[in-house]
Amino acid sequence: MNDKRQIIKSNRHLLILLSLVSVLLTVYFMPASHKENYIYNIGKPWTYDVLIAPFSFSIEKSNEVWQQEADSVRTFFAPYFSRNASVGETALADFDRFYTDSLSKLVWEESHKILRRRLEKVYNDGVISTADEELLSGKELFRIYEGNTSSFVQTSSVRSVRDAYRYVTDADIYVYDRYILLQHNLENFIQPNVTYDAARSEADLAAQLDEISHFRGMVVADQKIIDQGEIVDEQKSQMIKSYLDIVNEKNASKQFQLLTWGGRSVFVLICFLVLFIYLSLYRMDDIENRSTLYFLFGSISVFTVAAGLFCQYSNWSIFLFPCSMLAILLRIFLDSRTAFTGYMVFVLSSSLIVSMPYEFVLLQLVAGLTGIYSLKELSQRSQILWTSFLVFISYSLVWIAIQMTQLEYIRDMDTWIFLYFAINCIIILLVYPLLFVIEKLFGFTSNVTLIELSNINNPLLRELAEKAPGTFQHSMQVSTLASEAVTHLKANPQLVRTAALYHDIGKMENAPFFTENQNGVNPHDKLTPQESARIITSHVEKGLQLADKYGLPQAIRGFIASHHGKGVARYFYIKYTQDHPGEEPDSKDFSYPGPNPYSKETAVLMMADAVEAASRSLKEYTEESINDLVDKIIDRQVQEGYFKDCPINWLEIEKVKDTFKEKLRTMYHTRISYPEPTADLHQKKK
Repeated sequence: MNDKRQIIKSNRHLLILLSLVSVLLTVYFMPASHKENYIYNIGKPWTYDVLIAPFSFSIEKSNEVWQQEADSVRTFFAPYFSRNASVGETALADFDRFYTDSLSKLVWEESHKILRRRLEKVYNDGVISTADEELLSGKELFRIYEGNTSSFVQTSSVRSVRDAYRYVTDADIYVYDRYILLQHNLENFIQPNVTYDAARSEADLAAQLDEISHFRGMVVADQKIIDQGEIVDEQKSQMIKSYLDIVNEKNASKQFQLLTWGGRSVFVLICFLVLFIYLSLYRMDDIENRSTLYFLFGSISVFTVAAGLFCQYSNWSIFLFPCSMLAILLRIFLDSRTAFTGYMVFVLSSSLIVSMPYEFVLLQLVAGLTGIYSLKELSQRSQILWTSFLVFISYSLVWIAIQMTQLEYIRDMDTWIFLYFAINCIIILLVYPLLFVIEKLFGFTSNVTLIELSNINNPLLRELAEKAPGTFQHSMQVSTLASEAVTHLKANPQLVRTAALYHDIGKMENAPFFTENQNGVNPHDKLTPQESARIITSHVEKGLQLADKYGLPQAIRGFIASHHGKGVARYFYIKYTQDHPGEEPDSKDFSYPGPNPYSKETAVLMMADAVEAASRSLKEYTEESINDLVDKIIDRQVQEGYFKDCPINWLEIEKVKDTFKEKLRTMYHTRISYPEPTADLHQKKK
């Protein structure tokens, strides 16, 4: 008892440490600033409460609207070009010189004058390059910058090099003169004198874009932004977005974050304090088991941290996150009340960081309860699928109920969220492969594993049936007795049913030395009582060795070690005292290694093992003989103190007795003893 108190005291300190670590992890991995967000669709009703502006703010233009205005500015923007007068002057001088030196004897002077006037007009109007011509495509005006002034010019008034050449050569001159001129590369005298000024154009365009306002109006403090049930149009949507941007910007401030961290820490601490108090008041057995504490607080912390990271780094809806998976995992390895309390701590802590806390809490609590109470005892993989389906139904029904309280017409309901629910429930199916990981990490044993182990085709059970058939039959009977009794105690019948099949596997090595496997020959006749007792008691140690070899869970090993407790091999102990009168035997030579039973399940298995074995020695199976046998054996176990270390009381022991008596009467087909008819009755019949 003192050892148990010491364990509880030590584990209570561990419980406090785990609670604090869980709080720190939960708060640390929450998003640095909570981002307000609402899920709505344009053209659909606003499903939240009326939204009132707590402060004045400007309504931002949407990116699309601002981009349209920017595109309009770019379309009508008149780019800057610069004119180089020297280009035209040089070209005309070169043309005159070329005519004088090479063409004066071939081309009429009049033709030269006509061409020169045209060439001069081209340079006066402006010549641009082919590349710059593309910049002016679709524009009516551009600006020519000369000196410190600029002026708008019609795009149609300037010519490209190609158009200028065509204009010059189309002059009304003699055909022969034109032919001569074309032969002498007239295009060499046409060069661009108007060029694009990229620096000035880009600077001016940027200035004009900067002048475009990003706002389209104002909302004053206490003004209604949108009412519940009101249709969300483009303007309302932009008002909501502008409000959320301002709120989230304020939330990101250092002062606000300090208050946020403080508030989160207090709230999460309260949630884990509730779990701490619950365990201290109602689940001392969980506090005794460190693996249970590690699993409970570890799983809550992992899911809370994952939810925080999901909200921080993902733009997906929180309803895609499989919260109810935690409820199912907790229920598989813990009782339903502990599972719900732990799950509630997770849901309430996570509600601080989600965008729809009211809807989130309602949906997750109902879905979690559905998952917990639909898995009273996991025995088949199909149950996970069924539970996942029920969780989807609960999500859907609760969401429909919430929407019906907020919408005017049911057709306005947001149906996309049902897809999120479906994906969420598909992810829940990953619970099954996670069972194996959790069992290995924390040393747990799920009902699925127990059912797999209880299959009599299991290699170890097949070996037991072959080497020790009597022991195998005895184990089957004990399994039936113990599981039935444990069911009445509301303990774990599947654990006892499976453990009973393996509790005597250590008898395989020396099977003929055990009564149930003997066939007329008793090898103990040639051994001393100490040697016989050593063989009998060693089956516990050999059973544990086989359990290690075949990888049986720790839960099963506990039954193998404790099904005889620290008792003695009574038959050989008494035989030794009879053979050595007056000599006190060393009890260690006849004792089992133990320990004594430490749970209701192990206690019931010890009772069932002793009762079933003794029942085979009854000369007749009547109700009285069975009742006396059961009472005698179990009362003796109680008197010898085998059950002092396990949480089973007198009333529960009486229930176990009654169950054993009823099952044994059924197994051995006891009947009522009818009285023999008297001689007078025979005479009357004649």
